[in-house]
Amino acid sequence: MKRIAIAYNPYLVRLGVVLAIVTAIAALLYGIFLLEAVAETAKRTVLEREVRALTVKLGGLQAQSLKLTKELTAERARALGFTDPTHVSTVFATEATHNLLTRLPPQAGGSF
Repeated sequence: MKRIAIAYNPYLVRLGVVLAIVTAIAALLYGIFLLEAVAETAKRTVLEREVRALTVKLGGLQAQSLKLTKELTAERARALGFTDPTHVSTVFATEATHNLLTRLPPQAGGSF
């Protein structure tokens, strides 16, 4: 009977209560953090869908812009700053001119 009295300590009950409270708080915080992680993952999924939709929309707008800017009318050219030519001349490239342009310089193995 003396052994039971030695093992019993009035602080053991308090320690058990404190341990139970700490465990309950830890479980509550774990649940809150887990729910927050799931909510953030759901938000990220929604945002990824929105980004994909905006990317598709942007691609369509870029294609439309390219289609519109490929066509150059006289009015658009004037709006961009082009002017009508004052003097027109024609230039022909002959075979001799082509040979002059494609020959290699002496240091690269060509002959001048």
